[in-house]
Amino acid sequence: MTEEVVMALPKSSAGTSAKRRYRSLRAAGRARRWLTRLAIAVVAAVAVGWLWTEWAGLIAAGLAVLGDLVRHRRAHSPAAAWRKGAAGERATARRLRALELAGYIVLHDRALPHSRANVDHLVIGPAGVFVIDSKKWHRRTTIRAAAGTLWAGKIPLEHVVRPVIAEARQVSRELTRALGRPIDAVPVVAVHGARLPRWRVITVRGVPVMRASRLRRWIAGRARGGRQDETAVLAAAASNAFPPYVESD
Repeated sequence: MTEEVVMALPKSSAGTSAKRRYRSLRAAGRARRWLTRLAIAVVAAVAVGWLWTEWAGLIAAGLAVLGDLVRHRRAHSPAAAWRKGAAGERATARRLRALELAGYIVLHDRALPHSRANVDHLVIGPAGVFVIDSKKWHRRTTIRAAAGTLWAGKIPLEHVVRPVIAEARQVSRELTRALGRPIDAVPVVAVHGARLPRWRVITVRGVPVMRASRLRRWIAGRARGGRQDETAVLAAAASNAFPPYVESD
């Protein structure tokens, strides 16, 4: 029954909306960036050409444009953040495939009713319902305690878990309403790249924050012997309540 339900569920790929947002932001600033680079190239060509030769001016213009391309690629920007977010979601989806082979159903990039927010990954199976938020941080990001607060680099972890708590609560409400019985969705933050503990899960406001590599084992370890038909019922209700995310204009 579970396989039939999976085949019937509307499909959505991990990171689709984040990738779409990245492309939109990148396209919006492309003309302005190239006009800026043209101005830089002209200034470099004229200045160096006047001091040395025309060929030196052309080389300087090319180097100036190349330097700006590299600088923009490395600079932190909203578009770059969305690109990293999409990559993190796709990486988490790969980690979750083993659970799908074990009978779990995983829904990616799902819309929340009456909200512009989306759920990165919704995992349903013998261990229950999990709302997973993917994060892709710099490999040098470390977790530290200061002033009674846990920080991921310069960001308080409490700020990191707040959105996924709200998402899990809404998922719980919608599934409870749809099925007529209490359904508790567990919020989880899966992190790629940062220096999190290898053998321990950090908990912030009751939310596990862990290396994405630990995610599959952690979820499977919470299994409580649920039936496959129960998984199918939950998945069908979740797919109906949370359709594939489409960003509104």
